[in-house]
Amino acid sequence: MKSIFGLSTILVCLFNHSILTAQNLKPITWEEDEVASGLVWKHAHTSLFDTLQYINVLEVDLRKREVSLVYDAENNRATSEMATVAEALAAVNAGFFDVLMGGSVTYIKVDGEILGDTTKWKRNANLNGAFVIKQNGRFEIELAGNNAAYTSNSMYDDVLITGSLLMDEGELYPLADNGFVNNRHPRTALGIVNKNKIILVTVDGRAAESAGMALPDLTQLMQSLGCIEAINLDGGGSTTMWIGQDGLGVVNMPSDNRQFDHNGERNVSNILVVRE
Repeated sequence: MKSIFGLSTILVCLFNHSILTAQNLKPITWEEDEVASGLVWKHAHTSLFDTLQYINVLEVDLRKREVSLVYDAENNRATSEMATVAEALAAVNAGFFDVLMGGSVTYIKVDGEILGDTTKWKRNANLNGAFVIKQNGRFEIELAGNNAAYTSNSMYDDVLITGSLLMDEGELYPLADNGFVNNRHPRTALGIVNKNKIILVTVDGRAAESAGMALPDLTQLMQSLGCIEAINLDGGGSTTMWIGQDGLGVVNMPSDNRQFDHNGERNVSNILVVRE
């Protein structure tokens, strides 16, 4: 969703907690499969927020599985390709990137290293969060901090600036009042349920079979899935979930080909992978 870049001053609109939580989500009937020990895939094609939605969720037990960033600073490639090369069990697309030239357009640190110059990105009200993967495999989601502090902290293996930040320490985080936030789009998100469990979520969109979500809707979904921390990742045509087991491949419906099928992957620069 490259259109968010170049935003400068955006008034932040505080969404009242009662507005977001008063409408309890109706129960979702999930189809559920254990992909591998410590990795569960849930998916549902359901009516939610007055429209059809196709949602995929990966539940990851961090005591049994490693999750990390994979980044190609020079060439954008399909999530499925990058995940296959990384010998991953599963993957989702991750951060925002330059569609034409390749490379991340926000700060990114992978395996303790900075690849390329991604430290001079422009902050705005949408790109306001970060997730951190520590050396012990634990995750943190937070309001975006200082680039230099991330770089110098040797305990931080992977760091990615992204957004919008959805939930912080169990509280809903204020969202900007703009089209990126308020319009329905395909979405990819990361949530922390507890210190041992994270979830990776895709919501398809731009199709009659799945409309996509505004970020307040996505926040409610992440909250209903038990998250205490949550952050939006790159979405739109980038939204992809891939599972390498049992020949599953791409399990969501990427929208870049404008067809509701598994064939519309967009080339991206970085992904989150679940490893053996």
